[in-house]
Amino acid sequence: MTTSSKLAPGPKPAPLIGNMREMNKLGIIGFGHHVWKEYGDVSRFQFGPMRAHLFTRPEHVKHILVEHRENYTKGASHDKLRMWLGRAILTSEGADWQRQRRLMAPTYTPKNITRFAEIMTAAACEMRDRLTAQRGQAVNINAEMVRLTTSVISRSMFTEDIVDASSKVDVALQVILGQSVQRMTSPVDLPLFIPTPANRAYRWAVNTLDSFIYEIIERRRAQSEGNDLLWLLIQAKDQETGAVMDNRQLRDEVLVTFFAGHETTAQLLTWVWKLLSENPQVESKLHEELSRVLNGRTPTLEDAPNLVYTRMILEETLRLYPPVAMFPRDVVNDDTIGGYSIPKGTMVFVGPYMTHRHPEFWERPLEFYPEHFAPDQADKRPQYSYYPFSAGPRTCIGNHFALLEATLVLAELAQRLTLRLLPGQNLEPEFVGTLRPSKATLMMNITTR
Repeated sequence: MTTSSKLAPGPKPAPLIGNMREMNKLGIIGFGHHVWKEYGDVSRFQFGPMRAHLFTRPEHVKHILVEHRENYTKGASHDKLRMWLGRAILTSEGADWQRQRRLMAPTYTPKNITRFAEIMTAAACEMRDRLTAQRGQAVNINAEMVRLTTSVISRSMFTEDIVDASSKVDVALQVILGQSVQRMTSPVDLPLFIPTPANRAYRWAVNTLDSFIYEIIERRRAQSEGNDLLWLLIQAKDQETGAVMDNRQLRDEVLVTFFAGHETTAQLLTWVWKLLSENPQVESKLHEELSRVLNGRTPTLEDAPNLVYTRMILEETLRLYPPVAMFPRDVVNDDTIGGYSIPKGTMVFVGPYMTHRHPEFWERPLEFYPEHFAPDQADKRPQYSYYPFSAGPRTCIGNHFALLEATLVLAELAQRLTLRLLPGQNLEPEFVGTLRPSKATLMMNITTR
């Protein structure tokens, strides 16, 4: 630590609870945005007794996630996620993470995920027909997008569509997600062995997911061949050691992939429909591209590179509503960032939600402006001013899958349907594992084009 380092500014913490009162009132994203606007690009606050810093500048993101990543680990800050995700690639560290990355990376390359494009378009066409049958009605588009992306990931992961059969699984995921966020933002948790209603629901949810996933793993191991993601993970072998994944590791990775593979894409598509409804001039440009490239036919994998403006819309939506809007790291050793002292044993947060709205790096920071992502614009911004899938070696391994799926789904549905927001809704984002519309509802009226 240099002699010039100093304490970052921030709201005054209350005894014992720190800034939890403000955080519970505003929500974690509202609180983070307030602290950033009030105290600047480096700010300090407290989770109960735990001290934490929030960083929003690209060079600070680079420092934490790339240049000095060994000093900023997924330690105690991720323990509550490990309660249900185990030691998956999302939550592991060090040698465990490196081994899992080597095992899984070949499965998720851009080339490898193209095999699932037909599944994506088939699910989009089924959703088109489902929504067409509901035209003129008010539809919860968030629930419909979750249904669609669950169908895609289940067919891709397990070869079978478990949408109807997985109602208990979806309820279990929502229970765990809600409680995980609540536990992560609470300084004190009651141990799980205490039979409170919340703890009983949590244990039921974990047991439900475990039973579901282990049954599918055993069924797939009994087969002699396959072509889905689970089969590819079962066959994955570490090129350095020859190691393969046991059932527990497979369970952890399947759970992360299943959750990340449907929830984040569902929320991306949900926010897209909101933004298109509010910005008809963008919607008109989208329709022009879809008419020119597709001329009324269902998109294929080969069309994806030509859907440039469609992809720009998705990137801009991820700028305004990144699925993981703030995320933590544990500080291993004392450091200095931006002239401020960062003591070991504390936590740091990086905030894509804030960085993506920073007026120093974005021409129209609060507007929905897909031209931010025109081909000639990327080099004009600092690196790490945009990181919706994290950054550095820990960049989300499924980002190519998510963007291909969202491109094909948006192209198919937007050329057939028009979705319009119903008035009087609370559209404030809420962080519950991912960034969702408040209460996970977004009511829209459906008409056909």
